[in-house]
Amino acid sequence: MIVSEIKIENFRCYEFAEIPINGLITLIHGENGSGKSSIIEAINFAVSGKSFRTSDQNVIIKKGEDLAQTFITFNNGNGIKITKKKNQRSKILQSKDKKLLNYADLVTNYPTCLVENKEFFFTTSTPEQKRAYLNKTLFYVEQNIKTLLNELKKIIYQRAACLKKRDQNQLIYWDQKLVEIEPIITKTNTNIIKMINDMLEKSSIRKHFEEKNPWLADLTIKYSKGYEDIDDFHEILQRNHEKDMILKRTSAGPHKRSFNLLINDTEAHEILSRGQQKVVSIILHLIQRELVCLNTELYPIVLMDDISSELDDDNANLMLKYLIDNSIQTIMTSIENKRFLNNKDVIMFHVEQKGDKSNVRG
Repeated sequence: MIVSEIKIENFRCYEFAEIPINGLITLIHGENGSGKSSIIEAINFAVSGKSFRTSDQNVIIKKGEDLAQTFITFNNGNGIKITKKKNQRSKILQSKDKKLLNYADLVTNYPTCLVENKEFFFTTSTPEQKRAYLNKTLFYVEQNIKTLLNELKKIIYQRAACLKKRDQNQLIYWDQKLVEIEPIITKTNTNIIKMINDMLEKSSIRKHFEEKNPWLADLTIKYSKGYEDIDDFHEILQRNHEKDMILKRTSAGPHKRSFNLLINDTEAHEILSRGQQKVVSIILHLIQRELVCLNTELYPIVLMDDISSELDDDNANLMLKYLIDNSIQTIMTSIENKRFLNNKDVIMFHVEQKGDKSNVRG
């Protein structure tokens, strides 16, 4: 599915903006603070119902207004309109049949791969950010992942309640539930890590970037279970009872799972430059997209925020070539457009801010 037009109203610093998407690669450029990232945020909001910049969705509404709206039209004539009123859940409407959608409908049918500027990330990001990447990938690969993660969330919540009450009998019960679900969570996540590692080793994605980045041949991902697995997990839970009661939370377990990026068994962030770390982030998101394509009939749009930051000309050109050669629709932002001027496949829009309003022009 291809995005053909974007409209936003009263979103952040925009009173109104309309962007026709006439090409495969769309570049939105402008100075820092001009409102570039707000467009990427609006697109992502329209197809997920969430902001990647804030958990308080009220702040996306332009100051002085009561609601914000985003509209996305696809090349098949269908579209999505999402309206966010202050202190209310967003209303999501599918334009073709006027059908009301929920967040699950959006995520299921309109996937995106979002490369945020803060994502050097797979090398230095928090376990929460890494879990989010794994969970999103698993959502399209493992059919039962949502049910499984909801069950894990319930167990962790109930165990925390027992810890706060120091209820030993109930704690033993929820310990057992956590022990039972742990190997299922571990197997599911190790499987997806294996898929990603296989693609790092064999796919055209890595090979394409390896020309300028030979170190990619030694890049691997190592899964972390969320606890030291030298001991039996049940024993770890029991040993941690007193500690967890003080903390009032479960300090070790599959809810803490994560992964590390290694170059020949050394943490990647200790070796790679910031630009190289950004290359890793781009590659892992392209692998995520490929896995979604292989396991569904969906073709996620790629969103890249502040793509030129840290990325040298060689890798920027490699990235563009891969996106164009593989017909991957991409919308990206950058503070400059010089490196894209001679590429006929890149359609550009300039963003500027005057006072408290941002404007977009082609």
